[in-house]
Amino acid sequence: MDGDGFLHPEGTAWLQFLTDAGRSPNTVRSYGSRVAWYLSWCALTMDWRKATLNHLVLWRRTLTATAVSNPHGCSSFRSQSTVGVWMVAVRSFYEWADGHALLGGDLMSRMTELKYFAPGTASGGEHGSVRRVLVDELRTKRFGGGPPEWIDNGGARDRLAELSLPCRDRFLVDLLNTTGIRVGEALSLFVADVHFGGGSPQLRCRYVDPHLHVRVDNPVENGVRAKGKARMLFVHCDVVDSYVDYALERRGTLAAHGIADVSAHLFVNLYCEVRWLGRAMTYSSVRRLMERCSKRIDFDIGGPHTLRHTLATKLVRGLDCDPVPLDVVQEILGHAVLSSTRIYTHDEEAAMKAAMMAMAARPALQCGDR
Repeated sequence: MDGDGFLHPEGTAWLQFLTDAGRSPNTVRSYGSRVAWYLSWCALTMDWRKATLNHLVLWRRTLTATAVSNPHGCSSFRSQSTVGVWMVAVRSFYEWADGHALLGGDLMSRMTELKYFAPGTASGGEHGSVRRVLVDELRTKRFGGGPPEWIDNGGARDRLAELSLPCRDRFLVDLLNTTGIRVGEALSLFVADVHFGGGSPQLRCRYVDPHLHVRVDNPVENGVRAKGKARMLFVHCDVVDSYVDYALERRGTLAAHGIADVSAHLFVNLYCEVRWLGRAMTYSSVRRLMERCSKRIDFDIGGPHTLRHTLATKLVRGLDCDPVPLDVVQEILGHAVLSSTRIYTHDEEAAMKAAMMAMAARPALQCGDR
C-alpha cells in the first residue's frame, strides 16, 4: 500500500498474475513481501517505472549492507544467496511490468543477458542450453556452487531428534527430519495417504511396509501446494510411533471440546483458540514451530526446508547412516532431474581431508631402514 493506505495497483495485479499462473501461496507471499520493500524504497528515491540498471545495483547494495534481526533478536547481514533471492523477485515484477508496457525505458534489456551453458553442467543439461540470466552487476557471485544450509552440527541434530514436543509437533518434525518431504507436501497430506499399517487390496496399495503417498492433487483447504512429483515414501519406525501418539492426542483434544474430527488433512490445529481447532495447519504454524525448536536446541534452523537439506546431506555423505546412491536420494526427495540432487555433494574438501586423516599411519622408520 502507498502512504495514503491505498493498494499499489501494479503490485497487486502482479501478485494476482502469479496466483493465476499457479505459483504456490508461499511463493506469492514471499515475492510480494520482497517487492513491497523494494517499492517502498523506490518511493523515497525515484519512480519505479523509470528505474535504471544503476538503481537496481544500488538496491542490491542496500540489501547487502542493511542489518536485519533474526528470530533470536540478534542482528546480522543477509547472505549473498538471500540477496540473490530478493533480486529474483524484483526481476519477476519487472518482467511482468515490461510485458504490460508499464516501463519508461529499456530496463529489461539491460537487466538481463543471454548466457550459454555447456553440456554436462547443471543448467546445460545433456545438449547445452541458452538462457536469459541477470547481468553480472545484479547476479549473486557464488563460490563452490552455493551449498544449501543444513544442520551441520551433530549435537544440534541429536537435540532436535530427542526434543520433548507436543505429540503433533513431534510427529511433524520426525516426518520432515526422516523423509525429506517438503513442508507443502506434508501440509497437503490427507489421513488416507498414510498407510503405516501397510497397504491392502481395499486400499489398492501393494506395499506391506509402513509408508505414505505424496500426492500433488489433494483438494487442500489451507492453500498450500505440493511441489515436485507424486511418490511413495517408506517411513522409519520412530515416525510410526510418533504418529500413533499424535492420532490419540488429536482424537482426545477435539472430543474434549466437542468438535467433530471432519478434516481430511493429516495435520490439523490442536494448540490454538477453539474456533480454529481441527482445521488444517498452515505454513505460518510450521514456521513458528521451527523458531521454537531453534531456541531450544541452540541452533538456528531457519525454516522447515533446512530439515530436507539436512536429510539429503546425511544420506549422500553417509552421516549417521551408510552412504546412499544419488539416484535413490533423487527419488526420495522427488527431484525431477539428478542435477538438483547433486547440490548435496557439497563440502567435498572437508570430506576428502577426513578420508585422508582416517587412514592408518605407517610405523615409524629407523635410520638404518632407509
